[in-house]
Amino acid sequence: MCHSTVSFRGQRSGSQILHSLLVCGKGLPPYATHTPNKTMSVLNATGLIANRRLLMGLLLAFTLVMVVPMAKLKMDSSGVSFHGTDDAAHLAEDRSYRAFIDSFGTDDYILLAVENTLGVSDPGLTARINYIHGQLAAMDGVLKVIDLETIRSSDLFRAVLPPRTSSEQAFFQAIKIVPGLSRLISTDMKTLAFVIKVDNEILNGFHLERRVKQMKQIILTAFPEQSRCYGAGIPVLRAAFERYNLVSALVFGCLGLVFGVLIAFYLFKTLGAALMVLMSSLCAMVWTLGTMGALGIPINLATGLGFGFILVVSTTTVFHVVSAYFQSGKTRRPDLAMIQTLEKTLVPCFMCALTTSAGFLSLTLSPVEMVRQAGVIISLGVVVAFVLTIVIVCFWVPRLFDPGSNDPGNWIENKTTHDLLDRVITQYAVVGFKRPVLCLVGGMVFLVAMIAGIGKIETIKHLTHSLIKNTSESRDLEFIGQRLSTGYSFSIVLEPFDDPFKSRKVWYDMFEFERKIKTIPGVENVESLTTLVFHLALKLSPAGVMPEFVFQQMAAQSRAKDLVRTYFDPGLKKLRLVVHIQNQSSDQIETILGQVKAQADEQFSTTGQVELQGQLIRLKSQTTQLVSSQLFSLVPALTVITLLMMIQLGSPILGGLSLIPNIFPLATIFGTMGWLHIALDPLTIFAAVISFGLSVDDSIHYLTQVKTEILGSDSGTNVAVCLKRAYDKTARALVSTTAVLFLSASGLLFSSFTHVFSLGVLICLASISALVADIVFMPAVIVLFNPLERYRRRQLNG
Repeated sequence: MCHSTVSFRGQRSGSQILHSLLVCGKGLPPYATHTPNKTMSVLNATGLIANRRLLMGLLLAFTLVMVVPMAKLKMDSSGVSFHGTDDAAHLAEDRSYRAFIDSFGTDDYILLAVENTLGVSDPGLTARINYIHGQLAAMDGVLKVIDLETIRSSDLFRAVLPPRTSSEQAFFQAIKIVPGLSRLISTDMKTLAFVIKVDNEILNGFHLERRVKQMKQIILTAFPEQSRCYGAGIPVLRAAFERYNLVSALVFGCLGLVFGVLIAFYLFKTLGAALMVLMSSLCAMVWTLGTMGALGIPINLATGLGFGFILVVSTTTVFHVVSAYFQSGKTRRPDLAMIQTLEKTLVPCFMCALTTSAGFLSLTLSPVEMVRQAGVIISLGVVVAFVLTIVIVCFWVPRLFDPGSNDPGNWIENKTTHDLLDRVITQYAVVGFKRPVLCLVGGMVFLVAMIAGIGKIETIKHLTHSLIKNTSESRDLEFIGQRLSTGYSFSIVLEPFDDPFKSRKVWYDMFEFERKIKTIPGVENVESLTTLVFHLALKLSPAGVMPEFVFQQMAAQSRAKDLVRTYFDPGLKKLRLVVHIQNQSSDQIETILGQVKAQADEQFSTTGQVELQGQLIRLKSQTTQLVSSQLFSLVPALTVITLLMMIQLGSPILGGLSLIPNIFPLATIFGTMGWLHIALDPLTIFAAVISFGLSVDDSIHYLTQVKTEILGSDSGTNVAVCLKRAYDKTARALVSTTAVLFLSASGLLFSSFTHVFSLGVLICLASISALVADIVFMPAVIVLFNPLERYRRRQLNG
């Protein structure tokens, strides 16, 4: 009998504890004292336990310190964060858009509408409009306000109607002629609107939404008989899209914390485990938020989605460590049981954090700034969460749980046998061992079906009405679209080779071009000087229409702030047409753009250069870039993670097997998107990143335990037995970690925002498919083809 004792209540050093362990060999597997790597594992575990009080004290102290930079954290939900790097292509796009703004002013406008009961010639209506104009124009970030009185006072309007004209019929005719008037008043004169052009560098995200709310209140103050003011426009749509996505990301993180705590309590039947999940998750969040504050990284769409993932990583580490600790029932001393537990779980948990961190670090290759920020924060946060969780469990687990009390050999059985999770694991999830052929065939059929759906995926290139269905914003857009304009528009800029606007043929070509594009399905209206020029030319000379003469006079008399300058740049001789389109899907908008550009190139091939411009075009470029960069990051992530798993598992065969469960969630996500017509966009692509990261973690724990069982087996034990033993020891933790992710994502299914609902569907399905691939499909492959037999023999002979 060994008389060395191990006690942590005295003043013994870590080396003395290690010496006692190596002399006694208590609780160590047969191979532990024969390999330097295992000795090092014991040394690391012993050092953690011996210094757990110091480490816990340092953790608490530094957590308090991290609160200081956390207070500097800012929220960023601006569209500006979609911008990419300063490469040549995007610098050219930016210069082109800036030139467009310099020529015609910003097209980033908000359209606010209210129902009206007054006549267009009523002095009371004029007074109300002037009051609203003054209040709105005085707001920060507002560049220009265009309303009915702005148009009435313009030279363009006076050229069509005399100043004292009061006939509503005459006003109705003016709506068809004066550019921009159809956005400001409906044809029945019962809906009035204000166009507010804003600086999106100042007004964006939550700030924009607060300002729009103030604007609506000003309008309702002037129209007290009305109860609602309606808003539309790309800035409103963009802000709503970003807000819903950001809130969803934060809800996902909070649900991850709540369900992690609840499942920990159910899994281990003790409040202690639930409190450890809560403590480790909260500490990880404080450190992550503090790091973001220190580095000046704001909370945005991409970084916000990382919170849930970091919380799940903290939860899974607690699950795996405590599960292994509960299984050390033969060791009556809590400290020895914790060392034995860390020896089995420390390296796998670290590799989970390392591979996940490496995978998300690939996001730093993205040209989009907020995606790079997410890569930095999530990769750092995952490693920090692992370190903090290990320190916490080392301190609290031996204090809260005593595996030697009562009946140490049956401790885990006493707490968990015959619960629902135990029945699922022992009776149903073992189908991969009992019917491997059926599972293999079923898995392959499922995989083929999902891969077949990938070709049907649609890519979102435009932030459209369909993305925010079933929300208050969508109802506003519907109201305005039915009475005025959808708020969706883009510009056609014609830059001539010389000065063709003096040519009569050019104006007739313009008239014919506008007539053609108005017939394109989805085009609502074309706003330009053309109709007005021809109207005035006809009035001046009915016998011979000379639009070029009228336009020259109009351009010569235009002032810097006159409405003519909205459509013509006299310095650069550029002409602008504004095309308003209906609420369409992203693909339909793309079709419209293609048809308009083709028609313009054909019509003006010898006249000048045609360019499509505006916020709609700019956001298309940014959204496409964001999606493609995230897709690109999956390739290096998969490569790096596979190499790290081969190194960790010490075998190319085991590393190759780890690919099996990682293919399933990716195929499920992209296949589901194709079959259910869920578009690929900046939010849904994150479902692939999140689910892929967690499936990797489960694979590492399962295959590491398989390796451990093979190394600890004798010559008479086959691979199937080792596989089943590994399953018995890891299945509860694997199912539980998946349950946390699944339940967190299922909370998104209750969102009225269709986009968020789709994200919840994708993560739920991907998490289930990853779990099934880990504990059903992969065991079936190993049982049928026995790829590990040669590895087992080599280990036994070595």
